[in-house]
Amino acid sequence: MGIFKRRRGDTAALEAEALVRRIERAVSSGKTGAVTDEARAELRECLAEAESRLGDGHRATQLALHHLSVGLLLHTSLVAEAEAGFRRLRKVRGQALTDRATPFLLRLHAVSLSRLGRHEEAAREYEAVGDQLGDHVDELSSAWLGVRALRSAELCHLRRFAEAEADARAIIERSVFTRAPTGLFVRWIATHALSHALTRQGRPEEAESLARKALAAMRVRQDGRGDLVFSLEQSLVHALSAQGRHAEALDCVTSARQAYNPPLHFDAAEVHTAGVPTAEALLGLGRHDEAAQAARDTITALTELFSPDHACVRDARELLERATSPTAR
Repeated sequence: MGIFKRRRGDTAALEAEALVRRIERAVSSGKTGAVTDEARAELRECLAEAESRLGDGHRATQLALHHLSVGLLLHTSLVAEAEAGFRRLRKVRGQALTDRATPFLLRLHAVSLSRLGRHEEAAREYEAVGDQLGDHVDELSSAWLGVRALRSAELCHLRRFAEAEADARAIIERSVFTRAPTGLFVRWIATHALSHALTRQGRPEEAESLARKALAAMRVRQDGRGDLVFSLEQSLVHALSAQGRHAEALDCVTSARQAYNPPLHFDAAEVHTAGVPTAEALLGLGRHDEAAQAARDTITALTELFSPDHACVRDARELLERATSPTAR
């Protein structure tokens, strides 16, 4: 009996190793880090096979589920399925502080929640990541500052602007102690949130100054992160519109769209969020029909790609109501 058990164990180990190799080949097939449709199909097959043969707790099952969920997250119309995958991984793996992969998993889950418009949950998740990291690393570490910066952006989605301002200022102050390029990356994210928070609290001149200084610093450093340029220029657009400088704001929207660059580091759907400041600026210029169309296009695109509950969809709906109101003309 001992011999047969050992043979069955050896066979199971070989099957598991073969599955792991299939999973790794599927992931490496993406040329730019993205997961192709063919790779997703292969990962689905690997996941089904691992579940049936090895169970939820096996490394091969978790590996397939992890890579599949990441691939689904990059494919923005499949975010809901990605969120379910990350949630399932959390239940299987637990949230032990000794598990070094847990903060990364929580962060991915927070990203998926944010894209689904579940901003309150996302903010709590980012806070949970920060708390877990804070127990093991110094609070000035790049990982800790990074998740706190993302949380400040989430607070802006929740319109908790005073909190977002306080968080973002603290992050920017601490980021100077983190070496480039990570410290700069964190600073730009926090500056985007801070600028937006200031505008929404009636301080658009201060918001404009912050955004312009950050963009100038990025140009000096020849920073190639088009996603961050895009975000900062959107903050600048809101600040200009809040000052009644709507024509300048529209020019800045064009510049922001031109800064867009595709993944690896940038979500393709994010470019549609530019429809919100576009509609805002057009409305300020009295171009109500164009503003209404920009808002409708944004609602359609982001509802399909993210969720009808996303903050940008909410903002676009409010702008559409203003543009089509009989009292607006």
